[in-house]
Amino acid sequence: MTLTVEDSYKAGSADKTSLPEEMKVKEIPLESGQDSNGDIRPLDKHAFTFWSVFSLAFSCINSWVALVVSLSTILTAGGPTAVVYGFIYATICTMANVLSHGEMFAVFPTAGGQYHWAAMLSPPKARAAISWATGMSNVIGLWLGIAAAAYLCTNMVASIILVNNPDFILTPGKQYGIFIAMTMFAPLSALGVGSKANRRLDLGLMVLSIVGSVVIVVTLLAKASPRASGSFVFASITNETGWNSPVIAWLIGLLPSTYAFVGFDIVYHVSEELPNAKREGPKAANWTILFSGVSAWIIVVCILFAISDVGRVLGTGYGLPFAQICMDATNSKAATTIFILILLIVFSNATRGNTISAGRTLMAFARDGMLPYGSVFMTVKLGEPIYGIIISVVIALLVGLVQFGPAAAFNSLTGGSTIFFFISYTIPCACMLFGGRKRLNKLFPDRQHNLGKWGIICNLISIFFVIQSLVIYVFPAARPVTPDNMNYVIVFAAFFGVVLVALWHGYAKKRYHGPRVRLPTDQGDPIYEE
Repeated sequence: MTLTVEDSYKAGSADKTSLPEEMKVKEIPLESGQDSNGDIRPLDKHAFTFWSVFSLAFSCINSWVALVVSLSTILTAGGPTAVVYGFIYATICTMANVLSHGEMFAVFPTAGGQYHWAAMLSPPKARAAISWATGMSNVIGLWLGIAAAAYLCTNMVASIILVNNPDFILTPGKQYGIFIAMTMFAPLSALGVGSKANRRLDLGLMVLSIVGSVVIVVTLLAKASPRASGSFVFASITNETGWNSPVIAWLIGLLPSTYAFVGFDIVYHVSEELPNAKREGPKAANWTILFSGVSAWIIVVCILFAISDVGRVLGTGYGLPFAQICMDATNSKAATTIFILILLIVFSNATRGNTISAGRTLMAFARDGMLPYGSVFMTVKLGEPIYGIIISVVIALLVGLVQFGPAAAFNSLTGGSTIFFFISYTIPCACMLFGGRKRLNKLFPDRQHNLGKWGIICNLISIFFVIQSLVIYVFPAARPVTPDNMNYVIVFAAFFGVVLVALWHGYAKKRYHGPRVRLPTDQGDPIYEE
């Protein structure tokens, strides 16, 4: 039974009569937005199936592409072992994170995802602050994630141009123009073709990702001569970072592996449109990480074997080391262009995935009274929270203006997005570890996804992995540090951190009192029955 508007008033964490006047807006129940007239508009409960959610998540994170376009970092910091073994480590830790989330997902599937779970498991007095910080970290990560994915796609476009025209000069203006085009793929596809066509697009991009990767790997291994040795792939460690410690260099080389999984929370944000989400949602998230991890590891190991000359790959004039690998193996501009184009097409879906997630998260914010002009962000058209998508794209375009500054500043976007994603991922795990598990076990001992004694281990692994990654992400990637190679991640993190503190004390603290819907851990029963 769906929660009614009247129920949501009665069951919210703040009493309706105690809300400030500006907070007295019409409640919108779970599984709903509203139309342009302000009337409640239920979301399409059958917009997704297990397979469409899985294909959407897999095609949006595309872990193997994220690794391939980051080969420059991997080969200079840590070497092949940083990804061969580091990616296994990152996959295990990410799987622990997703399994931890699954225990909460199985109780409370909601478009709010992490911030609703943080509220569900937080002490009532701290609920508003903790859930607000979690939700805002999530949406900032998504905004930066849109820009980061569009920037990586921009690099692929530039590489295609350089393969075919080595004299091409990529000015900041040209780069930003390509960036705009890559960013606009998200709203144009999400809003321009309808829900059913979007699900077919998800499936098609997943198939292209799988088939395309097989074609690339088989071709490179067949054509590359000489191929890299097994000792190079499985045992070599390199350190061209300027750091005296090979351990620090190896950990820096691990960072692409951590970025390769960000954005998997799209499964959470579309869960209100998935039938039987309590069972199918956690399963889709688990399959996404497992399948992405195994396939990406196989693909990147094969591509490492296809390297003929590391020095030429790192000194490439084609922008991406992957382009040089393809040219060395095939000696064909056409084949190299096609292979990079496959990467570009499948990874462009990352901008769309982050945009879809951001729009639904903002819709959940608005339902809970976290945003001014909440009715705008709750408006659903063509099956999408249209204005949340639009504002997310606009913010990503504004962030993209950093391209007119030092190149290293925009290169740090992947680190900035990962930091905020990780914060939103780990707060619910920490809540689970410190009291939340006991409450869930008491209220929902028979929940469909229960880790039992392994739950604490998964929580601890998740938290350790996030803390370790956050520390390494603020390290300069090379020494000596100059304006051209400085790590600007700390600048992004500090800027948005200051903005969050100011927003909380200047606006949200007086207006946001926690989710307005009934939380399972307060009532002892699920929000709705499947």
